[in-house]
Amino acid sequence: MKKWIPLLDGISRFFGRVGGLCLVIGCAMIVAEIIGRSFFHATFYVVDEYTGYLMGVSSFLGLSYAEQYNGHIRMELIDYLGDRFPGLVRTAKQVCYLLAIVFALYLTYVTFQLFHSSFINNQRSYQVSETLLAIPQAFLPLGSFALFVQYVVNFIKLGQKEVKA
Repeated sequence: MKKWIPLLDGISRFFGRVGGLCLVIGCAMIVAEIIGRSFFHATFYVVDEYTGYLMGVSSFLGLSYAEQYNGHIRMELIDYLGDRFPGLVRTAKQVCYLLAIVFALYLTYVTFQLFHSSFINNQRSYQVSETLLAIPQAFLPLGSFALFVQYVVNFIKLGQKEVKA
């Protein structure tokens, strides 16, 4: 398993970079829309829709990256208590990771059902572009599954810290 951890961490970093790129592209689209409306009295019509898609993609692909670098909610009180009650805190962290793993697996299932339904029913956006909704929705289960994998990796890392200590 030790061989897989750097690869899985690398995937999380890659997804984080792709999520960041989506934010940059969304910002560039908004700036182009502002310039187009201000100076050329023209619009791209799809900027609002596509920046929304990019924001969703960025959010879900960034989940595992944020977890890898402890960017989610931090419980500093638990770390403070770790010095005084190491066994209790270690168990609490393990339970939290197990609950998070279950949650991420469920989130993956639910987002896959959404994607699958849109794909099977050939659902399209009501906007001018009539985008196939399965395209942006495909990133939801992908990001959720990456979060699941990162929780598992962090749970294993927590176990490895115990062995070393």
